[in-house]
Amino acid sequence: MEIIHTKNTKELANALAEKLILPVFCAYVRRYDSGEISILLPKCFSDVIVVASTVTHDDWMELFLLLNALRDSKNIILFLSYVGYSRQDIQNSNESFGAGLFPLLLETANISQCIVFDNHCEPFFRIPTVHVSSAQIFASDIVGRYDADKVIVVFPDVGGARRASTVARLVGCSFAICHKTRDAFGLLEKSDVVGNVSSKICVLIDDIVDSGATLCAAADALMKAGCAGVVSYCSHGILSGEAVGKLDRSEITEITLTDSIECSRILPMKFKKLSIASLIAEAIQCILQRY
Repeated sequence: MEIIHTKNTKELANALAEKLILPVFCAYVRRYDSGEISILLPKCFSDVIVVASTVTHDDWMELFLLLNALRDSKNIILFLSYVGYSRQDIQNSNESFGAGLFPLLLETANISQCIVFDNHCEPFFRIPTVHVSSAQIFASDIVGRYDADKVIVVFPDVGGARRASTVARLVGCSFAICHKTRDAFGLLEKSDVVGNVSSKICVLIDDIVDSGATLCAAADALMKAGCAGVVSYCSHGILSGEAVGKLDRSEITEITLTDSIECSRILPMKFKKLSIASLIAEAIQCILQRY
């Protein structure tokens, strides 16, 4: 078994290779003046683990072409550290359903097993798929840094209630909800706290931080509700546009992200990183035991 990765997952792939004691390779991406890309493999692969993160549509295209280049491989384990377009999970007849489309397209590749990390919705994969959660590593980090009776886990929106409630159970603390409302244009208008957060350190748990608007609004609402402070744990740091500056100026004193998405920028001191390499390596080892 060998590992090959896309251009935006080098650090995570190398960390996995170290954990699993496997050789690691990078796919070579050739880009034409028109924007069209092609993939060149450094060698032929028989049994391979593909490490990819599909933040953009270009990332998806790179992955599809990489899988196409691996079409003669015997066994392919695909690890998606971030599944792009998973927020398009509403199946309206007049709206795109990205969360279902891309898993459907992946079925055309010769994938034996798929692993996804903290997908935004229930994975719409019909190929064998393992869904790995961040709950345990978040809870372990929280327990190691805070007293359970001094913290409260908070969902920044109702949609993340199940994920955050799991963390609260593992930490052994109570939880609250920030109910967000939006205006007619879909922009975040305000966030209302449901639950008693007075004098508690509020731990915001979310899967994706993109613009940062939801976290900032939740933090403002929690401070107004009399909490002792706000920290946050998010699985995927997309950090689009002015998100980094917005979060750095916010009421949140510390923002912990995983390394599911590589960031080329130097982030402010407020931002911390947790590695998911051990978590994913364990999932891969369980799959390899079947071969």
